[in-house]
Amino acid sequence: MNLSMQKYVTKATVDRIYDNSKNGISGHFIVLLLSSLLFWNNIPPLIIAFGFISHLLILSRRLYLRNEYNKVRESLVDLVDINSWLSKYRRCMFLSGLAFGLMIFFFDNLSIEYHFLILCISVGLSAGGLYTLGESFSIYAFYVITMLGSALVWIVQQDADVYRIGTILIIVAIYYNLSSGRRYANNFKQIILEQHSVSEYIKKQEEMQNELLEQKDILEHQATHDALTGLPNRILFNDRLEQSIQKAKRNDTQIALFFIDLDHFKEINDSLGHHIGDEVLKVVATRLNLVIRLEDTLARLGGDEFTIIMEDIKNIQYVIFFSQKILKVLLEPISVNNQNLYLSSSIGISLFPQDSTDLNNLLKYADTAMYKAKSEGRNNFQFYSKEMTELAFERVIMVASLKQAIIKKEFVVHYQPQIDAKNKKLVGMEALVRWEHPTLGLVSPAKFIPLAEDTGLIVDIDILVMEIAMMQVSEWRRDGLNPGILSLNLAIKQLNHDTFIIILKHNMSKYDFKSEWLELEITENDVMRKPKDAAVKLKEISELGIKIAIDDFGTGYSSLSYLKKLPIDKLKIDQSFIRDIPGSEDDNAIVKAVIAISKSLNLDVIAEGVETKEQRDFVLENGCSKIQGYYYSRPLPAEGIQEILKDFSL
Repeated sequence: MNLSMQKYVTKATVDRIYDNSKNGISGHFIVLLLSSLLFWNNIPPLIIAFGFISHLLILSRRLYLRNEYNKVRESLVDLVDINSWLSKYRRCMFLSGLAFGLMIFFFDNLSIEYHFLILCISVGLSAGGLYTLGESFSIYAFYVITMLGSALVWIVQQDADVYRIGTILIIVAIYYNLSSGRRYANNFKQIILEQHSVSEYIKKQEEMQNELLEQKDILEHQATHDALTGLPNRILFNDRLEQSIQKAKRNDTQIALFFIDLDHFKEINDSLGHHIGDEVLKVVATRLNLVIRLEDTLARLGGDEFTIIMEDIKNIQYVIFFSQKILKVLLEPISVNNQNLYLSSSIGISLFPQDSTDLNNLLKYADTAMYKAKSEGRNNFQFYSKEMTELAFERVIMVASLKQAIIKKEFVVHYQPQIDAKNKKLVGMEALVRWEHPTLGLVSPAKFIPLAEDTGLIVDIDILVMEIAMMQVSEWRRDGLNPGILSLNLAIKQLNHDTFIIILKHNMSKYDFKSEWLELEITENDVMRKPKDAAVKLKEISELGIKIAIDDFGTGYSSLSYLKKLPIDKLKIDQSFIRDIPGSEDDNAIVKAVIAISKSLNLDVIAEGVETKEQRDFVLENGCSKIQGYYYSRPLPAEGIQEILKDFSL
């Protein structure tokens, strides 16, 4: 039996001894009382007093030990300490048996019949304690053997033959107690071991049940919460929103549902990696958790979409204030891997019961309002209105139509000439896409280009425009016409596409298009989102001999240091600065500054959006001779440009 099992058996034995000791204490008093009553006239009172006093002392010792043990029994686990308690109790039992056995020496005045009665009582007490003896052999053996041994000594000293029978009876009782007690003690140990095994089994079963319950809780949490942020997911969100609706119906209160989408979050994943994007989402979740109320529900539906359920709305002003608070907290820089990232958000809001009483409609309307916020320039919030549903429906139809238009090649290219006003020569033209819808006719780029950029369809559209324009310019040159340099708009998504360079080279080879005939325009904002990555891609394009122009220059946040590192050849002054010159002093200063920057960096410069003679004269006088705009020509289809090419002498 190992040490831990021995501890268990010994501890159980001690517990049982002290639990049963009160029965032994009661038995002592009963035996003493009966002996006194039976033999009061035959035993001197002094002897009875001695018996009572000695037993009281022993019993007091037992009571004391029992009381002390009860104080520490729950914490008593050390085997040495347990054995120490057993030794104390064993000595106490030895003295009890000795005191009880020595009483027979004072019964010389009694008749033989009384002697046998006392002997039977002694043997009966030893047999009656056999059950307890079986539980703790080493303890009660001291009591029984001492008691019977004392009686045996006394009876052997008697001369009458009848006492020989008593001697045999006591020896048999001692032997029986020893053999039976040891057997019962072993059985008791086995029982304790079996009980221990059962308790261990029950304990393991309970542990398994607890583990299963914990696992169940974990699985339920995983099923209803987002693994990344720990927020409620769509399943739990729907349940919470349904509960909120039912509660609002009972209490006649209002609910505000916020649909939050991070602006340009995909660019973080694409440029820095999804692990950085995950860290950003965690920070966003933490910040939103800090601004909501305790009773509000914040959930992540997926990607960069978060929702907030706000119950018991007292007035619309608080909803507005809360929306502004969200916009502000998400504008703060997010530090990840020792670099600061800047984000904004677009928020759509639907209200219960004003907008709808249906869960799905409330979510759909908040989503619609969020897209309205994006179309309004992002970093703002919008409340839902019925007109938004119509716009959302138009958006869905437009996306489907755009996909069909790409398949059916419904796009055409118009060209806007770029003129050298100083020499009055055509130096190039910009290719601009137009959509010839089979039923709507010619669709303005302002209606479908932003949608194409949001959905990623702009990549396929730009590839179509590139092929159409290259084929047309090659055809003009074969016919002896000189359209100058072809300018193609390059979306950042197309630039980052792995196959862009391959497709570009393929089209140049297919249409025998020389690299010096081509110029790619990329907006300043697109370049400055990831200037280092853009520089690598643009350098690869520049090494092919293709010119690169920065479009909409002045509207972004580029610095001269980055401009010097980029392989660019031209700056295009944005038409927003041209529109109010020469009447606006601010725009005049900006245009002059852009022209000065281009000269300091040895870059070509062109002004776009020139519509009047005054605008043309201003840019020309300040050193910008290349002009693009309605003053010379609107964007025209290939047939109209062909006539212009014939008129210009290049």
